[in-house]
Amino acid sequence: RMRDFQNFNEQEFLNLTKGKEGYLFPDTYFLFVNITAQELVQKMSDNFNERTKEVNEEIKNSGKTLNEIITMASIIEKEVAVQEEMQIVSGILWKRIEKGMPLQVDASLGYITGKTSAQLTLDDLKIKSPYNTYLNKGLPPAPICNPGIKTIKAALSPQPSPYYFYLTGND
Repeated sequence: RMRDFQNFNEQEFLNLTKGKEGYLFPDTYFLFVNITAQELVQKMSDNFNERTKEVNEEIKNSGKTLNEIITMASIIEKEVAVQEEMQIVSGILWKRIEKGMPLQVDASLGYITGKTSAQLTLDDLKIKSPYNTYLNKGLPPAPICNPGIKTIKAALSPQPSPYYFYLTGND
């Protein structure tokens, strides 16, 4: 629990992480009790750079920017629970962008509303926001979460399929 740390200020941490979503690697961290918010943000950022070294060449050769890959990975992270389906969904989403179709992913609406897919309403689909992938074509302007390396790899390795839509659920 972060409140057990002596010098840690949660609000400072939240302020320091604004604009860094997607680039703070989700991982298990072993921390000293006197770590500061600034030190933790730096540690998470350094870990992102270290953990993504193995895919840097793939990102450069993908024809996409780092932000595009990490943003797509963040969507996949929130949309797909089963690892075996991540590359299929990646293929579907990249194909939709290529064809000029809106992504229509609930995860981006969840990012702006705090709701789960089951809680979203038809009114939520009309929210004016650059993160609303029902109204806007292409990727949102930035990641919606901090994706792990498996999801980043799925964003880099889309699996072709005849599909344009997918459905994921608790079952």
